[in-house]
Amino acid sequence: MKLRTKIILWNIAIILVVIGSISALSYKQMKVMLKNQIGDDLLNMANTVAMMKEVQNNIGEPDGSDKIQNTIERIRLKTGVQFIVVIDMNGIRYSHPVIDNIGKEFEGGDEDRVLKYAESYVSESTGTLGESIRAFAPVYKDGTQVGAVCVGVLAGKANSDVASKIYNFIPFLFVGLLLGIIGGLILSYSIKKTIFGLEPEEIAWLLKEKETIFQSIKEGILALNKDGTIKMFNRAAGNILKLTQQDIGRPITDFNYGKKIVEFSKSAEILNNMEIKVNNDMTVMCKYNSLKDEKNNIIGSVISLENLTEIKKMAEELTGIKKMTWSLRAQNHEFMNKLHVISGLIQLGEYDEALKYISNTAKKRKNISNIINEKIKNVSLAALLLSLYNKAEEARINFIIDKDTSLTKIPNSLPPDALGSIIGNIVENSMDAVENNGTGEIKLKIWEENKYLKIKISDNGCGIPENLRDNIYNVGVTSKSGQRGCGMYIVKQIIDEADGSIDFHVNNGTAWNISIPIERNDIND
Repeated sequence: MKLRTKIILWNIAIILVVIGSISALSYKQMKVMLKNQIGDDLLNMANTVAMMKEVQNNIGEPDGSDKIQNTIERIRLKTGVQFIVVIDMNGIRYSHPVIDNIGKEFEGGDEDRVLKYAESYVSESTGTLGESIRAFAPVYKDGTQVGAVCVGVLAGKANSDVASKIYNFIPFLFVGLLLGIIGGLILSYSIKKTIFGLEPEEIAWLLKEKETIFQSIKEGILALNKDGTIKMFNRAAGNILKLTQQDIGRPITDFNYGKKIVEFSKSAEILNNMEIKVNNDMTVMCKYNSLKDEKNNIIGSVISLENLTEIKKMAEELTGIKKMTWSLRAQNHEFMNKLHVISGLIQLGEYDEALKYISNTAKKRKNISNIINEKIKNVSLAALLLSLYNKAEEARINFIIDKDTSLTKIPNSLPPDALGSIIGNIVENSMDAVENNGTGEIKLKIWEENKYLKIKISDNGCGIPENLRDNIYNVGVTSKSGQRGCGMYIVKQIIDEADGSIDFHVNNGTAWNISIPIERNDIND
């Protein structure tokens, strides 16, 4: 059965139940009210009849029934009641619609109260005319009760009066039913439009299908609302972030990595390749997509997560090969240029200058090689520095590694590639800032001092623009075009996690000073 048909049928059923219940309750209440009203009217009439002199003076008289009967019948016919019966203290009738019943004993058994206790009341009982509602009132003569009056109508008439009043509501019941059907049609149309005309079975199938696809995605998917509350996640995200179904509805900031995730999620732009450390031994790469409503307001974010820890371990050798290849390409380009210089000097007959140029070039290369190979004990960092040096040479930038540079141990609070990320990001920024006409200069020094690893990187470039200095470590802050502005944020996060410090000053360029403790006692806490 289609959804529209179900809605209409259920709407009709509900309306019928509601209207039927209201009608039944109304009938019951109206019946009670009508009977009470009839009883009050009958009681008033009984009291009125009981106060008539013809009734009071003729009860107990030998020919009293004739006089009372004539008077009472005229009253009965005018008022429309079924019977008015006058009785004496022995219950003998002095009036009755059926003349043959005059002089006989009153029937019903409900007259005792008026004869014994002189009460006025309304009751229901069955007499010679059938079941009836009747009111009793005592009759007094000279202060002494001499009989009673009973005025009544048949119960069937009261019920027919109630039914006739209920019939007046029937048109309204049909109008309510018609409005319910129209409302059901409108509601079904609105619901079908909202759910794109799909039936519940189709929606259930799509939901199951999407849930299966969602859970099958290799990448972790995490959805947050604008307040940073977890709305949903797939199995991969649960494994990466150690989440369970009980965590749905919790703020992401309840977890140690939550503040970093929320900080990125507030951005209105799509952010790719954002690295976040979720615990001491796992780094994930995140891609952020903001969720917006029809007014373009951010209402949440969807974050895809990929575990980089294993990938990085596998990629370290490939990275080394790539850097070596790039370095060899740069060296080849550099030495081709130098060979052209030497060839030109020889052709010009400047043999002394050629020898001097060869000597200086060899000495410079030897100095860099000695520093990198002998004083940098970390192979990955040594390869990075060599790659940066060759890149700077090709770009005609002087990359100077201080002769006192020395690195014997990576701080235990840093992942293997973290130091390379720090130096690589800052040096790359410096290359963008300096001139590439031979005057650009970048200086690097690494050393150990008082159980701290110290790094100093300076350049003679254009410096950091003043309007960016206060927010240089925030996501998206950059003076470059394109999707940039994440490097210094990553650097700051790495240093903060290692309990280190970073600062800079701008004076004819930018100088960065970094300090990281070599040992940290709580590294395994």
